[in-house]
Amino acid sequence: MPCNLVSRKNQSFLTVIFSLLVALLIVINPLSAASQSPFPGDRPIEQAPIKLGDKTLFFIQNKFFSPSLNERAERISDKIQQVADNYAIPVDALKMSDVAAEANTIIYAQDVAILLVSDTDAKTVKLTRQALANQYLQIIKNAISQYREERSPIYLIRATILAFVSTIILIIMLLVLGNVMPHFYHWLDELHERWIPNIRIQNFYLLSSQQISAILQGFVRILNLIIILNLLFLYLYCFLSFFPQTKQLADNLFTSLQNLFLTLWKEFLAYIPNLLIIALIILLTRYFLSLLKFIFQNIESRTLSIQGFYPEWAESTYQLLKFLTIALAAIITFPNLPGSNSPAFQAIFIVIGALISLSSGKLFANIIASWLLLYARTFQIGDRLQVEDLMGFVEDKDLLVTRIRTLNNVLVSIPNSVLLSSKVTNYSMLLREKQIPIIVHTTVTLGYDAPWRTVHETLIAAALATTDVLSQPYPFVWQTALNDFYVNYELRAYTNDPIRLERIYSELHQNIQDKCNEAKIEICSPHYSAIRDGNQTTIPSEYVSGDYTAPGIRVNPLLPLINLINPSSPDTNSQSSTERRTSD
Repeated sequence: MPCNLVSRKNQSFLTVIFSLLVALLIVINPLSAASQSPFPGDRPIEQAPIKLGDKTLFFIQNKFFSPSLNERAERISDKIQQVADNYAIPVDALKMSDVAAEANTIIYAQDVAILLVSDTDAKTVKLTRQALANQYLQIIKNAISQYREERSPIYLIRATILAFVSTIILIIMLLVLGNVMPHFYHWLDELHERWIPNIRIQNFYLLSSQQISAILQGFVRILNLIIILNLLFLYLYCFLSFFPQTKQLADNLFTSLQNLFLTLWKEFLAYIPNLLIIALIILLTRYFLSLLKFIFQNIESRTLSIQGFYPEWAESTYQLLKFLTIALAAIITFPNLPGSNSPAFQAIFIVIGALISLSSGKLFANIIASWLLLYARTFQIGDRLQVEDLMGFVEDKDLLVTRIRTLNNVLVSIPNSVLLSSKVTNYSMLLREKQIPIIVHTTVTLGYDAPWRTVHETLIAAALATTDVLSQPYPFVWQTALNDFYVNYELRAYTNDPIRLERIYSELHQNIQDKCNEAKIEICSPHYSAIRDGNQTTIPSEYVSGDYTAPGIRVNPLLPLINLINPSSPDTNSQSSTERRTSD
């Protein structure tokens, strides 16, 4: 039964995702709209604000008889501040009056002249002089009333209560979020198989339900963080705006944060094409690495074979290709990163590159040596090696060093560059690759009085009696030298256990001693046996018959000389007995 590209579950799931994105755009859209509206301070340069405290009341466009527009605005603002701080002047004392001689309207409070409105001011805003003056008068009255009210004890007490209530509300909301969100994450984790389908094409899974659940959990965590940050900002803004002394700070904070968000939003919208390119590079890199991993895992498990490519190369080759793929993806991604063209960003990478180039000569030498050793198939983990005068087993190998455990269980770390230039003897490779057993060999020197055929049989019997020595191929003996007093016999036998070579040699030597003793073959210095005179045999007593006696002292060469000197010597009469003893 063919599978649809996107099932009904997938369609419903994509609908939910689309709805979430639309909701997010609806939330963010007011910020974008707000960026098109002017701020309160966005006025033409020829305008100057009239303020009371930190609050802007209105703007003037005519400098009148003042040196500059700003100086006139500052003077008017100081007059309004003076009246607002003087609680002896009631708000109703603010009035306006026409100055007929000058065709101006003055706004004053008792004896304080605040503002003079001219026809030029009125023409600028396209109002009559009286209408404009009346508008200014009402704005000033309302501002002074609010200014005084906000600084009254009742207002401050109410602001303190509101700040306390807002703090309690913030704590409750944070506690609710802290308790609800973990349950929501747990619910997503439990029900991902029921509610979240796998996205696949035929039998190829693009995203599993677990991966989608993890993505959703990450999205919800980010959304939760955004909500918490918004709550904290809203609380801080409200808390500061409750008090007149900090209200302007709250307004400035809101304005700055709004400008920041609008700038980030505009930069984000402009960065979307580059972001899509980066996402595409990451996606392609991920699936390419997954394909490489699948191929090399099958090569390593020998379910896939490539002629000339050995299974032990699979993991290291995958790591090498993985590194090169990620490096290539990073190089392609770099121009699309934000700020990649900035001098500071480029300077950082130049410094990093210089540090790497100056301090990594031996590092790269060891890395290259590790790859050469790998593809030369010099050894594997577990092999028995001899590196110069060091004998041991390969415990670990990485890009920089190879660790060898010696026969005394001491771990020695050898840099790969040193190992590459050293003579390496591998006792395990032929046995592993071609099932060719290794040869154990030892040399025995025996005198010419020992029959060589008997010696061969005895040594071969000793080899066959040794544990882990193979009977096939059959052990054999070479006579490697015929010296003055002795013959060199080299015993050679086969074994499939290079790990236990020391024990095999020890047992083999023990068996050679036993077998030679059984065959009445002395293993001693041939020089000793050649000049031995009256000394007992070196064969252990358990291998010698009970009536054995040591040979006599050979004095035959001295008898003729004694007879010539003293023919009647009594020693002559005992010649026969001496000769008989010597012949024994």
